[in-house]
Amino acid sequence: MINPHHLRTFITLVETQHFTKTAELLHMTQPGVSQHIKKLETHLNCPIISRFGKKFELTEAGEELYEFAQQQFQEESALLDRLTDVQAEKGEIKLACSGSMVTKLYPDLLQLQKRYPELCVSMEAAPNHEILKQIKDNRADLGLVTQLINDVELEQGLLGHDPLCLVIPKGFDADWNGLMELGFINHPDGHHYAVQVLENNFSEHFRGMGKIKQSGYINQLSQILLPVAEGLGFTVLPESSIVGSAYYEAIEIADLAEVVKEPVYRVQKKYRPLPKRYELLEGVLAKHFENT
Repeated sequence: MINPHHLRTFITLVETQHFTKTAELLHMTQPGVSQHIKKLETHLNCPIISRFGKKFELTEAGEELYEFAQQQFQEESALLDRLTDVQAEKGEIKLACSGSMVTKLYPDLLQLQKRYPELCVSMEAAPNHEILKQIKDNRADLGLVTQLINDVELEQGLLGHDPLCLVIPKGFDADWNGLMELGFINHPDGHHYAVQVLENNFSEHFRGMGKIKQSGYINQLSQILLPVAEGLGFTVLPESSIVGSAYYEAIEIADLAEVVKEPVYRVQKKYRPLPKRYELLEGVLAKHFENT
């Protein structure tokens, strides 16, 4: 394989037609330039320049080498440009987060994809433990979780907070007895959310989710509020998954003494740098969490 540093010296020498100028441009000594040319000739087993005084002419082999070297560096430059483009505006963005975060972020990520058509946004709604597993298995590059983790393979940083809301049927009085009679509409993150809200606002009554009647379970985020709207139960969801719901007019967010804000952490593999295109995703995340 031809040494690329020697090729770079050769191209510069041909273009400047001067050993001293070549040395200055490449921050070398003039003997160093001559040594690179000699090493090229040794490697190719033929002369590439013919000297006369302080000037030189390319041999036939030198002309062939110059054409080859130009092509090599042009291809290298094109490759670097392509890689930069791929990292910045092309390729797949793989994000794993809760269903409520999908609802919150997906519209803006689709707008990002419309702006950069060669992006491909892939989102996976999953609970915290599954998000971490997907990152470790390289099925997701970035994850949003709501719990601190302790894993030497992963790095985590606080992104912001998402208020948790006690959601009740419209016109319902959200006292403890009323909630117990109504019952809880559960979902994949239901107990995790409910424990935080109920512990902070009904501590004198709350004794765990096992003591609360379950009035239903649904794992489709878009449908969780339907039974609440029908008066069949109450639930707890992040604010981001409530606003804009098709059932918003038939539900209420209970006015609670203690507002509970769930932390949201970004997680990625510690030793797997993200491609440059993920800076576009970071901009979307910053927009949604800048005031939380």
